[in-house]
Amino acid sequence: MELHDLSTQHRAKLFSALSEQQTGDSDWDQVFALMRHGQQVAERADLGDLADQFAAGQDLVIDELKKGGQFYDWELQFMQLGMATGALSAVYDRIAAHYRLLGAFLDELRKNLLLPVLIMLSVVVGLPVMGVLQGTMSHYQAAGNVLLALIPGVLLVCAVPLTLVSYRSGWLPQPLRRAVFHLPGVGNLLARYQTFHFLSHLNLCVAAGFSVTQALKQSARRMPSTPMKSRFLSLYKAVSQGSKLSAALQQSRLIRGVTVPSLEAGATAQDAQLALTRAVYEDCVAQAAFWTRAMPWLLLALLPYVALINAWSL
Repeated sequence: MELHDLSTQHRAKLFSALSEQQTGDSDWDQVFALMRHGQQVAERADLGDLADQFAAGQDLVIDELKKGGQFYDWELQFMQLGMATGALSAVYDRIAAHYRLLGAFLDELRKNLLLPVLIMLSVVVGLPVMGVLQGTMSHYQAAGNVLLALIPGVLLVCAVPLTLVSYRSGWLPQPLRRAVFHLPGVGNLLARYQTFHFLSHLNLCVAAGFSVTQALKQSARRMPSTPMKSRFLSLYKAVSQGSKLSAALQQSRLIRGVTVPSLEAGATAQDAQLALTRAVYEDCVAQAAFWTRAMPWLLLALLPYVALINAWSL
């Protein structure tokens, strides 16, 4: 069994275990630290070719991991950023936290789905039964109506887990992958969650000593290929052309609607950046909690369709 086949809970445990193994002065830490230090020294000395050679050493490790077919592309991108910043353990922790959050989201969604499903089933089965009892519908018609009413309901119930699995595994065509980000409400949640990971990337790069423009560029490059990636790259271009990061963030509308807590006197720019990242994450959690409560009730939107099927048989 490949790691692609592991469940959400198992992948969370996997990356937690990787983080525990990575903690401390392991051989991997020393190798990545040397490559990172060499790359930064070469960049400061304007030795572009030498810097590219050090970066290629990290790419070689990622290429070997990719050949093994054990990690998703976005996981490898995050891990590569961890190698470049010397914070591979922190990246493992973040990926593990992602799978724990995803597991909690799906568990809560299943729990909140119970009552809407019961209501839907009572209507789907109840109307044909009433028709049979009143003599306005045959048994065959009633069975056919139940079957026709169940098909879209089953598809709707399975839509979220099927979309998540196909999206994560790369089965979903690129146009549909992009379309998911334009769905009302849910698209905003996905965009906000991508922004959280981008800001987390940025924090790691700044802590590793990257300049702001380098940090923005590397953070954007290591994001998954979604509609949000172009917005992150646009933010990098705006700052590289002279805009302040705070002003560019406001203009990009990446953090629109996020309430940033006030900072104490003497707080540094890094403190502000961490506070912003935390605020974006909390907004993601709040939106996810809302949609786990709201999405199951979308099932009841099929009730007019069920009523129409049974009225057609009268």
